[in-house]
Amino acid sequence: MENETQKPNAENDLETAVTEMLLRLGIPAHINGYRYLRTAVIDTVNDERLLDSMTKRLYPDVAEKYGTTSSRVERGIRHAIESAWIRAEIDEVTKFFNCNYYNRELHPTNSEFIALAADRMRLRIKHGQITM
Repeated sequence: MENETQKPNAENDLETAVTEMLLRLGIPAHINGYRYLRTAVIDTVNDERLLDSMTKRLYPDVAEKYGTTSSRVERGIRHAIESAWIRAEIDEVTKFFNCNYYNRELHPTNSEFIALAADRMRLRIKHGQITM
């Protein structure tokens, strides 16, 4: 019988890929927004329609998982993105966002960041880099 820890779990593969992406972008793992953001990206990968109703569905869903409010989730994600933008390695950010211009004052909105991150993960799944 095969050991459970040896079998790759599709959800863990996606979670690991999202975690690695967030850490590469400089999002500090010790803040609540990091956990909220990781969950929001994973949920959005699984259901793209969540992008159309972030305040009505995505934030409340994440809040319920962590026993908090949707306004705290929104604020925590915004703080995580702002923190990353301040601490980020310019090369990682420009590569991730596919841009040549980087400005520490102009960071992406929550929905822009989540949409781009989820899209990146969906493309990696499509190309077989992450299993689902």
